Amino acid sequence: MTVRHGLPWIHCVTLTVAVLTKGAVPDAAPSLVDRLIASYDPITSVSCEVRREELSPSGRTFRTLSGVFFQRPDRLHVDTSAPVRRVIVSDGEIFYSHVQGDPKGFSRPVAKLDLDMTISLRKVPGTAMDHLLRLRGIKEIELAPELDWPVRRGYDTDKVYAELRVDSQGRLGRIDLFTGVDRGKPTATFFYRDFYEPLPGVWIPRLHETELNTGGKTSRETTRFDNLKVNEPIAPVLFVAAPFFKGIQFENSFDKIYP
Repeated sequence: MTVRHGLPWIHCVTLTVAVLTKGAVPDAAPSLVDRLIASYDPITSVSCEVRREELSPSGRTFRTLSGVFFQRPDRLHVDTSAPVRRVIVSDGEIFYSHVQGDPKGFSRPVAKLDLDMTISLRKVPGTAMDHLLRLRGIKEIELAPELDWPVRRGYDTDKVYAELRVDSQGRLGRIDLFTGVDRGKPTATFFYRDFYEPLPGVWIPRLHETELNTGGKTSRETTRFDNLKVNEPIAPVLFVAAPFFKGIQFENSFDKIYP
């Protein structure tokens, strides 16, 4: 399965843009979401290998292997070698993407990317920022602590109820998504494990495990982040698009690529 418009380590079942429709509620102290996002501020660059394995309800397995280079602000290079070759380059101002075999590539100024692509571009690889950025500004609901999770917070959006669990070391270890505040069976659960601390107080989970429940069927996804390097130099040429897209014509809309 190829997700053509997103980034390869992001699954499209994350919170929808509807979570932003409720007004932000000012708090005297930073929210849990804000604190978790701010904990990654010391990171200026990341390079890693991403291995993702998805098991569908039918039993089919899909595997993706990517090399990722991330640098603030808005610089990204992703080279996916399997199952289909795909290259993404953002030089800080223009975003480019091309899938091998496609007639054209996609390109658009970073300032004009939609919300999902902007979040995918700016999340720190290996973190849960793809969820956290969508919850920023949503009123938090304090929940009773659990044995393994002394900090729990809920977020009631227009279409999704999200619950975050944080362990005794302040690490986000689990996110549950529900269709409503009644919190029946979760539609998606994200587990974060094998934490790595590249900088004091900065935790990156190198193992992500996802369970998706749709129509009574469950699919599972495992993503591993290997050879993580944080705040180490990255060759500037990786963020120059031209050498990686020779002869490729670009469009600013997917409708023009896949009519």
